Amino acid sequence: MSPNRFSPYYRWLAETLREEIAQSVYKPGDALPTEHELMRRYNLSSTTVRRAVQDLVREGLIYRRAGKGTFVKRSKIEEHLLHLTSFAEEMQSRHIKPNFKLIRAEPLVPPAEIARFLDLSARESVFYIERIQYANREPIALAQGYWQTALGERLAQHDLNVISLYETLEQQFHIPLVEADESIGAVSASADIARKLQVRRNAPLLVRRRLTLTLEMRPIEYTTTFYRADQYEYKVRLARRAT
Repeated sequence: MSPNRFSPYYRWLAETLREEIAQSVYKPGDALPTEHELMRRYNLSSTTVRRAVQDLVREGLIYRRAGKGTFVKRSKIEEHLLHLTSFAEEMQSRHIKPNFKLIRAEPLVPPAEIARFLDLSARESVFYIERIQYANREPIALAQGYWQTALGERLAQHDLNVISLYETLEQQFHIPLVEADESIGAVSASADIARKLQVRRNAPLLVRRRLTLTLEMRPIEYTTTFYRADQYEYKVRLARRAT
């Protein structure tokens, strides 16, 4: 492709990169050539290249990662709110490899609100598990879970960098999970969460708060999960009630 004499060079370069992404020359997660490489390849100025790249960033087609480069953005992962599933199960259903990074696993006294959710008395401890959740090695979410102490300690005997908590509960501990009360909202990333999810501070996040119940309707887990809004979204299908 050669530049159209009626089109600014930055628009031509942006369109060229769009076509290459559409044709899978650069796939989701791939790094684009650096600005210097694009300048040499197409004999363009730094200003022209930078403007084209900025336009694609604004479109949401690519994103920058400080100190690492510019990458093709993946399509958002959609979770349909139909069943009680774990992060690992959601990813596997989409043929995406889930990974985890353990941040903390320890007993502690939870905030009063969480103690009430878990039917605990004042100053009664829980087992806290915090993990970063990855999809194809890209950080997607941060889960901060408060578990009934005995159960959390049993989970911590396994490698929390690897296991799916729900699958371990049901398949190894034989504890069926039946229902969950869940709420979804939006927050801005704190400095700590931004660092862990590799986003800018105050970036938009989805936040899901879940209280999970066993067959006896006993609460065993209260987890707050922060999702990158640029990578994750929820979908619900609603049916009109007959009148």
